[in-house]
Amino acid sequence: MSEPMWDVKALAAYLGKPTSWVYDNHLKEALPSFRVGQQLRFSPMEIRQWLEERCRMVANFE
Repeated sequence: MSEPMWDVKALAAYLGKPTSWVYDNHLKEALPSFRVGQQLRFSPMEIRQWLEERCRMVANFE
């Protein structure tokens, strides 16, 4: 069974960022997201993948 989708508040808590950061950066940072009506939802699995890829990108620049 897969994990339930995260809302903005849950993602912000996971990332250690304010909810305003999630709203302001979900497009700029290409956060994998879905729109459910007016609300954003995030797949925990896709967010973890996104973080891994970003960490690899940063490591390659150092």
